[in-house]
Amino acid sequence: MHSREETAHERHAAVKPWMLRWWRRGVLAVLVAAVVWWGTGWPVAAAAAIAAVMGLPVVLASRGAREAIVLQEALAVWTRRVGDLLTSGAGGLHHAVARSADTAPEPLAAPVRRLADRLRTDNPETALRAFAAEFSDPVVDEVVLALLLRLRTGGRGLVEILHAQAAALRARAAATREVEADRAKPRTTVRTLVAITTAMVVGLVLFAREFLTPFNTWTGQGVLAVVASIFALSLWRMHQLSTLPTRPRYLNDGQPS
Repeated sequence: MHSREETAHERHAAVKPWMLRWWRRGVLAVLVAAVVWWGTGWPVAAAAAIAAVMGLPVVLASRGAREAIVLQEALAVWTRRVGDLLTSGAGGLHHAVARSADTAPEPLAAPVRRLADRLRTDNPETALRAFAAEFSDPVVDEVVLALLLRLRTGGRGLVEILHAQAAALRARAAATREVEADRAKPRTTVRTLVAITTAMVVGLVLFAREFLTPFNTWTGQGVLAVVASIFALSLWRMHQLSTLPTRPRYLNDGQPS
């Protein structure tokens, strides 16, 4: 019971930074939109400012890929560690996991401790499925499925499969890093394009306002809305092209998919 309450508390604590980040971004978007509307008098520009402040950090960021690489590398280290502990006679999966919790990499430290706690009270399959559910990631599912298959066959070949999983995870992390390096090039292009466009628009508003007088009409606002929409769709499409596709999970709701 205590473990479940602790897990719920940690998940709730993890949500707070996410909510705070979006709340701050929303406040900043409103302030920027107010300044833009005051400076231009264009409602479409104000709406575009809100969309830019809220959406550009998502479009221009590569956090998802970096987190995937970190998780893969952490899993490789931990999986290898568990295999080594089993080889040295740690006394079964439960003891190996418990001993590995002290040296588990940061992304896995707390989940591995919870896994060790669950293995003391629940059956291994339930504990491992709960561990996979914490991440909702197909890479973690692969490790958990390998453990489940070996446990169902009496644990034969468990060390070999763990070492093989660790090697595969390292290779996948290296490949993902190379792909991410290639995908970083269009992101840099997008950032440069956004910076140049923003500087040009701000310069025109401040120093050449007479060239923008057609946008003071409702027709001009309609044209501005079309241009802004095309620009936004282009950025979103480039973001999709430079983002790693989401793979489906192997374990869904506790069952293999």
